[in-house]
Amino acid sequence: MSIEEITAYISSSFEDVNVTEANNDLFFFYREEKMMPFATIVTSDNDFDNASQLNRKGFFRLNIGIDKTNFITEFNDIELKKGIGAYLNSGLDFSVENVLMPHPVYCAMYWVCIVNPHKENMLKLKPHLDVAYSIAVKRQNKA
Repeated sequence: MSIEEITAYISSSFEDVNVTEANNDLFFFYREEKMMPFATIVTSDNDFDNASQLNRKGFFRLNIGIDKTNFITEFNDIELKKGIGAYLNSGLDFSVENVLMPHPVYCAMYWVCIVNPHKENMLKLKPHLDVAYSIAVKRQNKA
């Protein structure tokens, strides 16, 4: 899927989605909340996050912030680790396309990611997007 298709899918699947662009990356927020997106699309590497090798032409990564229960269910064969970047030296190849995996940097916060997701994987990603969106709604409603 293209970035545009994923953006349209997320925007049409959930109410009150606010998409913000910064440095060619996209941040999906619920309503006007700008503190924590429920999903992002990242289009290039930076100094602290380059494990997915996004500087390759046409590569991007969809990131989704889920909860601990769903993270453990999805990755029950991967040991939980604490700390930013805790999975960077885990042996996972974060540059592989179309494979859902823990986020290379924010996995300890239960973020998952997929590089260049294909259309058939959106069915698998939809429940994760549902969880991420519901977390954002709850967070906004507490404020």
